[in-house]
Amino acid sequence: MDEQKVIEMFHMMYDNFPTRVRLIRKNREVLAVNKIAEAEGLEAGVRCVDQPPIEGHRNCKANQALKENRGKFYFAEDGTVMFWAPLEGCQDIYVHGSLHKDRPDPREKER
Repeated sequence: MDEQKVIEMFHMMYDNFPTRVRLIRKNREVLAVNKIAEAEGLEAGVRCVDQPPIEGHRNCKANQALKENRGKFYFAEDGTVMFWAPLEGCQDIYVHGSLHKDRPDPREKER
């Protein structure tokens, strides 16, 4: 599938998702971020592993998810749930996001 089309579909699916989500290549280049990720200062065109928090990357399941071609979860001690989901038909591209019980929506400050 055309990469630009994948990015458009990502925005259609995740721009209004209630927590941050990114579309990432296997080489860790961020292709797209949803609205909350953008409000938190995350951006496309950089490597995800170079964005904070650096220590948060040590439990990354991206390689395992891509190798097995199925989604993976990680449940952190603070209650955060992280997920990695390969895209069907798009080799080496995955969606990565996290759910935080107590993290406020950064866009609420804008209102």
